[in-house]
Amino acid sequence: MKRVGVAGLWHETNTYSVRSTSLADFETVELVSGEDLLRLHAGTGTVIGGMLDGEDFERVPLVSAGAWPAGRVTAAALETLLQLLERELRAVARLDGLLLNLHGAMVAEGCDDAELETLQRVRGVVGDIPIAAVLDLHGNPSPEFVRLCDVVIAYDTYPHVDMRDRGREAVALMTEMLAGRPLRTLVRKVPLLTTPLAQATDESPMRDLHALARGLVAEAGLTRLSLLPGFPYSDVARAGFSVLATAEPAAERAAAEAAAGLAVEVEKRAELFRLRRDPPEAAVTRAVASSRRPVILVDIADNVGGGSPGDGTTLLAELVRRRATGAVVTIADAAAARAAGRAGPESALQIELGGKTDDRHGQPVPIEVRVIRVTDGRYRTRGTWMTGREFSMGTTALVEADGVNVVVTERAVPPFHAEQLLSLGIDAREASVIVAKGAVAWRAAYGDIAGEVIEVDTPGICPLDPGRLPRITAPTRA
Repeated sequence: MKRVGVAGLWHETNTYSVRSTSLADFETVELVSGEDLLRLHAGTGTVIGGMLDGEDFERVPLVSAGAWPAGRVTAAALETLLQLLERELRAVARLDGLLLNLHGAMVAEGCDDAELETLQRVRGVVGDIPIAAVLDLHGNPSPEFVRLCDVVIAYDTYPHVDMRDRGREAVALMTEMLAGRPLRTLVRKVPLLTTPLAQATDESPMRDLHALARGLVAEAGLTRLSLLPGFPYSDVARAGFSVLATAEPAAERAAAEAAAGLAVEVEKRAELFRLRRDPPEAAVTRAVASSRRPVILVDIADNVGGGSPGDGTTLLAELVRRRATGAVVTIADAAAARAAGRAGPESALQIELGGKTDDRHGQPVPIEVRVIRVTDGRYRTRGTWMTGREFSMGTTALVEADGVNVVVTERAVPPFHAEQLLSLGIDAREASVIVAKGAVAWRAAYGDIAGEVIEVDTPGICPLDPGRLPRITAPTRA
């Protein structure tokens, strides 16, 4: 039976973040190898969970490492992770192929293209065997990286609810390559930085672009077209919109023409990716007055899933000022979470909450709170994003201030799971307002219960208009 390695290395790097990503950040979220990789991912709704499905060939578990979005990965952490992957690859007797779960927007200190560095190191060990990689829809793949793979595909959905399906698709394509069908992927890049808020795949313009892609695949006889609107909060040349085309070598010209055609269609829709939204005061006024509960206030620029610190205070301060009874706000503030933990339930506490990471997300809010509940912050998700995985927010306290419920967490964790609030005894359906520190992916947790959605043009390092951030490196066309 053929033997295929399974490995992963993922991080979405916001180069404007002041919080570097260390090896400890990977160890907190995911750093496993060998049989531990199987135990963590088997049966889950992850990319690697999908890669482990089926019996087409023998799976050889190698390494899987991932950390929540933040600033550049330290040079030491990247080197440690790559050396671990190289060691695991050298330790196996033989591999006929390799399946990789990567993000596509990982940046490290001194290395603007961590995925390219990963493939160079991998190829140095495994040589010329088939490699199929799965990327996040927010990946920024470079042409050099794509050339070192045989197949590169990406998620089709945002929110990302098709991770396991894409892992299974990579398995199917690997099976074909091992049976003798050659496949190659090429990339066409558009230097367009788009707000994640305009990248939802069930809405225009992404919905229409996906429909065009499906038609081109059938018309040109291609294997796959992937659309990656990319991650705009990364000051690197490979940022921007990418089109990936996968086909047999005989159809390479058709693949190039299809990718070029889609790139033109993307540029035609550039204005549709530019949005305007209410500022915080106006948005909170609308939310408090609304009768359609719960209202989801989307804190766009403090997007934890985009590398923001999760301690933005603009909406918190406004909701407390309005005494918005029943509102729920999550703030990542390790010092405040630990202080509430020490004080314990029913204690009164005077604290300065949030706004401590940098000067871009609002000032700390001096506030008196009543501690309601303290937990270890662990939960297992039953939702559509990484179904079945366990996550931890660290020490987590539910506190109340003037009728506003604040979930204070030791670690910033993206709002992808309803279980974050359920673990504190909060039924989101009964809230008046929920502040979601994200752009679109929060819908996986609360989209089906939202009475009204108000997206807010807040301050932070994931702004509604990526052009507000200073850039040293212009995105390139390729």
